[in-house]
Amino acid sequence: MKKIILALAGLGVLLAIIVVGNTARLAGGAASSAVALVPVPVDSSGAVGRLAAAVRFETVSFEEGTRVPDSAAFRALHEHLRASFPLVHERLARETVAGLSLLYTWRGADTTLAPVVLMGHLDVVPVIPGTESQWTQPPFSGAVADGHIWGRGTLDDKVSVLAVLEGAEGALRAGFQPKRTIYFAFGHDEEVGGSGARALKAALLARGMRPPALVLDEGGALLPGSMVGTKGTVALIGASEKGFLSLQLTVKGAGGHSSTPPAHTAIGRLATAITRLEGAPFPAVLDGPSREMMSRLREGMPYSRRMALSNLWLFGPLVVNGMTATPAGAAMLRTTTAVTIIDGGVKANVLPIDARATVNFRIRPGESIASVTERVRAIVADSAVSIEAVGFRTEPSPVSDASGAGFAAVERSLREVYAASELIVTPYLVMGGTDARNWADVSNQTFRFLAVPMTEDALTRAHGTNERVSLAGYLTAVRFYDRLLRNTDKL
Repeated sequence: MKKIILALAGLGVLLAIIVVGNTARLAGGAASSAVALVPVPVDSSGAVGRLAAAVRFETVSFEEGTRVPDSAAFRALHEHLRASFPLVHERLARETVAGLSLLYTWRGADTTLAPVVLMGHLDVVPVIPGTESQWTQPPFSGAVADGHIWGRGTLDDKVSVLAVLEGAEGALRAGFQPKRTIYFAFGHDEEVGGSGARALKAALLARGMRPPALVLDEGGALLPGSMVGTKGTVALIGASEKGFLSLQLTVKGAGGHSSTPPAHTAIGRLATAITRLEGAPFPAVLDGPSREMMSRLREGMPYSRRMALSNLWLFGPLVVNGMTATPAGAAMLRTTTAVTIIDGGVKANVLPIDARATVNFRIRPGESIASVTERVRAIVADSAVSIEAVGFRTEPSPVSDASGAGFAAVERSLREVYAASELIVTPYLVMGGTDARNWADVSNQTFRFLAVPMTEDALTRAHGTNERVSLAGYLTAVRFYDRLLRNTDKL
């Protein structure tokens, strides 16, 4: 017995040595070499005014089948861009694609080099009817007040379009000529599926374009480290994004009078199916960009968390359990299930003939539309419930390589303009969707990032009430694109 106790004690000591050793060995593993700040002159008041004016064009994408977009508003925005950026429109070729999307071509000195694609989108989501009075500034006013520009598009995503063009105008003014060709691809309907982005990609590939050395779209941002449990500031750069699938569950009933109901009405049977789905969440897996993100974040964390993340072989289940305790953490690790629409019945004393529910799934890399659908059928396990895909759908995008030159150029450009004593730059998994998904199968340097410092409440403002961007934050994005354009020469 004594020998067993001694053996166990020895094993415990050995385990402790390994855990502590791994924690020390991996310390600083994600550190970046020092990058000097680069001064970037910007016409601050002019840049703010041009974005504010762009917000005033109501380039709204409405839910399919409800209202058509105001094409005149999009064309007016096109003309605003033409007037606002004269050097861009003098020296770059501009063309309209798919009716309302814009493609700019900045021809490089060496056209044999792989090009760069910088993206953004011109459309915005509608304001929820009845909420207009809740806005501090009118949603399409482009008001400049309290240190912010207010209105739809200031975060999603006219901010990217204008920042790219501001960066290009400044670089042209300074005499910059890129070595490789750079494309600006601005879709007009990202908020309803992105047919414009697909058309832009198709047009470029049809011309024999090589796989891009870098594709950059909206997606991540600069956030306080406290939001992810670390110190300093964190730059989240999307290396992949989840897939999108909506399944409609339908149950048919016989109808009739509510005074003689069956054991389960169509609504009751549908409710059982929904309960089963919500009670059986998809498996949580810490892999891909989420695992890489945690490995980079650990250096700014307390020792106990750093130790756990340095020894996932031992503490992996505890880390996963901790992350899935919050909706945001769970969304990083699993395919999510959200019942978003339900419909059934017409009158209190009439049995429903049918009942329907729409369940939305955001699919993590490693799973697919087919595998999610199969699992849903198995969980529901009721032949009376028909299950079919409805509306827009897309597979999760391939995971881009965060050790590549494209990611490095994004990181370097950010560090050149953003002074932060503790800045962690990391790939992550984008929970929503962007137009960048169309390029991920062409270039493994497809990323999603908006170089705007944001506070926690900013995440509720995009698509929500009081969307706004700070003046300083927007000018950071302008400076970032100026440096990124120049750093493309080093790819």
